[in-house]
Amino acid sequence: MELKLLLKLTIKNLAKKNSIIFCISVSFFIFLIFCSIFPELVAPKNPNATDFNRMLLGPSELNYLGTDQLGRDILSRIIYGSRISLSIAFFCSIISLILGGIYGLISGLYGGLLDEVLMKLVDVFYSIPDLLLVSIFILIFGKGLLGITLALSLLSWMRIARITRASVLELKNQPFIINAKISGFSKIHIMFKELLPNLVGPLVVTFTFTIPSSILAESTLSFLGIGISPPDISWGLMANSGWQGLRSYPHLIINPCIAIFISTLCFLNIGNYMKKRFI
Repeated sequence: MELKLLLKLTIKNLAKKNSIIFCISVSFFIFLIFCSIFPELVAPKNPNATDFNRMLLGPSELNYLGTDQLGRDILSRIIYGSRISLSIAFFCSIISLILGGIYGLISGLYGGLLDEVLMKLVDVFYSIPDLLLVSIFILIFGKGLLGITLALSLLSWMRIARITRASVLELKNQPFIINAKISGFSKIHIMFKELLPNLVGPLVVTFTFTIPSSILAESTLSFLGIGISPPDISWGLMANSGWQGLRSYPHLIINPCIAIFISTLCFLNIGNYMKKRFI
């Protein structure tokens, strides 16, 4: 009896803890969105304003996170950098969700030879190293906001396609799907009217997990020099420009990396909470 009571209390405490973490993560998510849309209302300085008398200074009252090689305020650049980093992550996640969702719906519902061919194509994409694949896409679409978004979208749709297909295979033999087929509804009707509403939960959870992976991917590409280029600002580009001074001026790379870490952790917490609630 005492063991059951202890187990119930433990589960209740964990649920309460998860709810608190979720609320904190959502609050930070809202703040990030606000910063990305209205950075001029949050940033204390112009992110491109140079001051050669204040180059490479550490955190101070005038520059809370210090300055970079050109005397630019790092905090302001992080706030403005959230616009590009989050924009790429969101649009990449939306595009990959649409492509992967439709691909998985078609593959799972039609089945047979078409399903086998489509899944073999996914296996071919999976067999190519991610960095090589995204580099090829960037060469095709070009560097910049649009090119990086399309490249990362074509890199991340495969996982969504597999998840969607697996969910469709579980649902396609359910009575309501069989009734729809017997009633003579078209495949398009079954996909978007019968199956898709039942896939909203898994797809939304997958979407929340795609965002942090896209943030990390964009940051990695910009850090390697094949992503966003100046004068645009992104967290990965800031880390790229600061890593050479890691020993002498660690704040140049630590601050953007902290922004990447916190934002990624925030979206992962939201995804984990929604996964427990909806799946």
